[in-house]
Amino acid sequence: MLDAVLVLLTLFSALLLPLALPNELFPWGLALPGLVALVPVLLAVYRSSSQRAASRLGALFGAVSTAIANYWLAFFGDFSVWTIGGAVLGYTIYNYILFGYLYHLIHSTDRSDWYRPLRIALAWTAYEYLKSTGFLGYPWGLVAYPLAAWYPLAQGAELAGVWGLSFLAAWINGAITEFIAARDPKSFLRPRSRALRPPQTHVPALSAPTRHILAWSLVLAVVAGFGLLRLHHLRPPGDVPGDASEGEGEIRVLVVQQNVDSWEPGLFADALAQAQDLTLSALARHERTEGTPVDLVVWSETALRRAYHGPDDYYRTVPAEMPFTVFLELLGKPLITGVPLPAAIDSRNFSNSAVVILPDGSVAGSYAKQQLVPFAESIPFWELPAVRGFFREIVGVYGTWLPGTESTVITLPGDALPPGFSDGLAVGLPICFEDAFGWVPREMVNRGARILINLTNNSWSRQDSAQTQHYVAAQLRAIELRTTLVRGTNSGLSGVIDRRGFLVDSLPMFESTAAVMVVPAPKPQWTLYRLIGDLPGQLAVLYVLGIVVLGAVRRSGRKRPGLAG
Repeated sequence: MLDAVLVLLTLFSALLLPLALPNELFPWGLALPGLVALVPVLLAVYRSSSQRAASRLGALFGAVSTAIANYWLAFFGDFSVWTIGGAVLGYTIYNYILFGYLYHLIHSTDRSDWYRPLRIALAWTAYEYLKSTGFLGYPWGLVAYPLAAWYPLAQGAELAGVWGLSFLAAWINGAITEFIAARDPKSFLRPRSRALRPPQTHVPALSAPTRHILAWSLVLAVVAGFGLLRLHHLRPPGDVPGDASEGEGEIRVLVVQQNVDSWEPGLFADALAQAQDLTLSALARHERTEGTPVDLVVWSETALRRAYHGPDDYYRTVPAEMPFTVFLELLGKPLITGVPLPAAIDSRNFSNSAVVILPDGSVAGSYAKQQLVPFAESIPFWELPAVRGFFREIVGVYGTWLPGTESTVITLPGDALPPGFSDGLAVGLPICFEDAFGWVPREMVNRGARILINLTNNSWSRQDSAQTQHYVAAQLRAIELRTTLVRGTNSGLSGVIDRRGFLVDSLPMFESTAAVMVVPAPKPQWTLYRLIGDLPGQLAVLYVLGIVVLGAVRRSGRKRPGLAG
């Protein structure tokens, strides 16, 4: 049986972490609780009597915190029980393993080993990297995200990406835990192992926990100072008198937010007509009030639900009120939209794609989504009849997407853009939740993308917190790469994030609306993250693996019989 106090501590952390993330009570989350959200559950691990007990506390923490922070997964259509249930089950298992490892890390070190909080931080960073990577990758709920609310600190993402911020947040939580646990040996927080017994050797003037608090306070100050300098340097040219704006051009983009139920069958023609009406009405309104030209129109993910390679008989007649090909001619501007595209001519395998359609109906380029949603867009062994039958009849998934193979960058033609873009404008088009994965936008920027335009559809979630949680992840991409990120969504959060991570324009969530937004397109900037990518997270994983292997070798050595002298 688990100690009731330890269970309460664990549940307290399981509430604090979702509270620190964007939620329905606090739309942008609370940054301060993020610095202490893990402290109660880590104290419970310090106090745990065994590795199994710590693992059970981890499973409890994973289940409750995931259910609270991601409750909007329960609205994922007819198979929502699988999405929310799968996420809760998955993170119950992940945290069971993680907290067993944390127990070993905490209780196998000596009291004089002041590196313990750093080791906890490395372990937590490795966990967050692994849970955000590969087929099951789901980069939600990272301890880095509350720090994004503090803009000077968030600027540190350009150095080590989101993993640097995760390490910093986990280190702070670990150091505070160590400080509390070492205070009063008579309190119930006193660990039951030798890990925190008072040392018998000379006690330094400053205890190890105190030194850690001073150390991370200094690091926070340095990162915040760096961030303030970067924010000053990256201010828009118009904010600083006399600043040169050469090469810092901007375009005007009409962002259309349909707010339609994309899963409702038989409504494609009506939804397409609505998107066209919203677009033309917003253009007419902008011309009346502003008189400035619009350079580009952005629709959301899968706004076109039928494959489009160019003008064909279907799009020449649908919608009946104004066929799509007629709309393109009347629009007279490039349109970026989501669309399913076959992998090859006559192929039955489709990719979730983004295309750039020119006024004459031709396609200037396309990109196929690479990071698919597990068990929704991609299902292992789908080709097997038994697997396909189970997901169709029991789960409610009737098809899958084919993943893209490269981070294609598309160049908008210069003749459709303002002066200064005579050579065109290269754009990267991450789809759905790909803007939450650092590697996808990074590859696009390293291939020459000057701005990023994310097409996504979170309308099924029905909750503001689902939209803002996604936005916070996207915000860090703009900082990591120092690149403007436009979010064109079905229901929110649609807007423009500049290279400082500031939301400079947006549309209200869950409303059918459209607006013209000024999108800065600065020259690409070098950042350390562009060079090293997710290396910090990978190094944390290597550290954890090294500890595991070293521990196995030592245990194996102890089991060997001694050699005669």
